[in-house]
Amino acid sequence: MDPFGGFVRRRWVWFALPAAVVAVFAFSPDVVAAYGLIPGSVVALAALSGCVVLGVRRLRVLARNRAAASEDGFAGWLPPPTGHDHDRRIDFAAETVRLHRIARRATMFVLVWAALAGSGAAGLVLLGKAADELLATGARTTGEVVSVQNHTRGRMTFQVRYGTRTAKIVRDSENSYSVGEKVTVVHDRADPDRVRTTKEENKNQFVLNLGIVSIVAGSLGTVFATWAAVGWWRRARAVAATGWRNATVDIVRVFARTGTSLRRPPPEIHVRYREGTGIVLRAMSSTHGAHALADFTDRLAWVGGWGRHMVVLFPNGPRRPGPYAVPAYAMGLRTESGGGGLSRSRR
Repeated sequence: MDPFGGFVRRRWVWFALPAAVVAVFAFSPDVVAAYGLIPGSVVALAALSGCVVLGVRRLRVLARNRAAASEDGFAGWLPPPTGHDHDRRIDFAAETVRLHRIARRATMFVLVWAALAGSGAAGLVLLGKAADELLATGARTTGEVVSVQNHTRGRMTFQVRYGTRTAKIVRDSENSYSVGEKVTVVHDRADPDRVRTTKEENKNQFVLNLGIVSIVAGSLGTVFATWAAVGWWRRARAVAATGWRNATVDIVRVFARTGTSLRRPPPEIHVRYREGTGIVLRAMSSTHGAHALADFTDRLAWVGGWGRHMVVLFPNGPRRPGPYAVPAYAMGLRTESGGGGLSRSRR
C-alpha cells in the first residue's frame, strides 16, 4: 500500500520536487540580494527544466518500448517461464512486493533530502531577516576601524571599536576599509554580541555556511534520490510484469582507467539461463549493490524485469541471510551462451 495515497507514484512529482527546491533558493529575494546567486540559480533552474523536458520524452519512449517488449513476452531479456523457476526456499510473490517497499523507502529519502535543502534556504532567509531587523531596531553609534584582515578568495574582516567594546565584522559587500576609518555600528541593546554596521550585515558565518551546504547537499541529494526512487518503482513494475527466471550468474569486477586513476564501476553480472541462453547485465550503483558479491561464480539467482529495469535476486545477501535484490540493466539482448543447463541442483 502506498502511504501517500498514490502521490509518490505520479510521474510529475519526480521532476517537480528538485525543481521546487532550486526555485525556493533561486527566487528568494533575501537570498539572491544578499549573495548574488541569481546567475547560478537561473542556470540550475534552466538545467532542471531541461531535465523535465527530456524526462517526459524519455517516459514516452519507455512506454512504447515496454508495450513492444510485452507483446514479445520480454523474450529479448528472459526465457519463457518454466516450473524450474520456482524454489521452495523463496517466496517470489513476497520478493516482488518487497521491491515496492524498497521503492517507497527510496521515496522517503527524496523527501528527506528536499527537506534538508528547504531548511537550508529557510535558514538563510531568516538570517537575512534578522540582520534587517537589527538594522531597523538596533542602537547606533560611531565606531572606528582598528584593524583589517584580508583572507583568501577575497574575504575580508575588520575589527571596529565603539565605546568600550570591540567587535569583529565580516564584510559581505564590495566596500573597502582602512584603519582609522569611521563606520556606523548598529548593536542589539539586549544582546551586545549582535553587532553589524549600516553597510555590513555581519551574519553568523557558521549558520551561513551551514545553510549553503544544506542547500547544495540537499539539492544534489534530492536529484540523486529521485533518480534512485524512480528506478526502483520502474524495476518493481517490470518484475511484477515478467516474474522471475532461474539462472546461474557470475559476478565480474570491472575496472576503468580515467587518466592516471583507476576507478571501479559496478560489476557485470553474467547470466546463464537454464535452457542455454545468456545475457550480460551491469549492476547499478545502489545501497543494494553487487560489489560485496563480486568474484563469485556459478551463483544461484533469479532474474526479473526487462531492458534497463532488471533485478537479480540472490538467495542470501552479503551481510545477512535472506533474499537480496540487486538492481541491474541489460547491456544487450539475450543470446545463445553455449552452455546449457545449471551446474548444480536448484531444488
